[in-house]
Amino acid sequence: MALTGISRSDVFDYVSNDDPCKRRVQKSLPAPDGGSPVLLAGEYDEFVEEGATTFKLGVLDVFLMGMIYDKSTSLSRSVEDTGEVRMLTSINATNIETVRFGLRGWEHFRDPKGGDIAFKDEKRIVMGREYQAASDDMLKLLGIRLIGELAGRIKEASEVTAAEAKKSVSA
Repeated sequence: MALTGISRSDVFDYVSNDDPCKRRVQKSLPAPDGGSPVLLAGEYDEFVEEGATTFKLGVLDVFLMGMIYDKSTSLSRSVEDTGEVRMLTSINATNIETVRFGLRGWEHFRDPKGGDIAFKDEKRIVMGREYQAASDDMLKLLGIRLIGELAGRIKEASEVTAAEAKKSVSA
């Protein structure tokens, strides 16, 4: 099977695992003896009720991913003269930048009084290319756990592998 390329125009919906409108129910099989169902380990069906907060996420191209990882990674030599080199990655900084460029909007995201929060983005230039990015004001509303969850999904969608090619939104 050939790989399928990704496109920055690919946008997909995502509902957080912490959204109260999203339920995960463990899959089961009927017991052969008519007793209690047999639960299937690690297999779940997901149900999303109306009104869930839906995040509009997009894939990141190689230029953005390169900038994000380079900006949040540093190399250092050990204090002793062992020649050991360490690579340190700032995980939270990586996640924040990933969401900054991968978050394209949302629906049903509410303020504490129950009103819809309008999504705002801004133009950013990265390696001479123009991108739309979520503003700092939008990122501040999310919290670090949600940022990590969204970043994981964006990073996953931004990579193409043979096993994932058929699942890609571009495929």
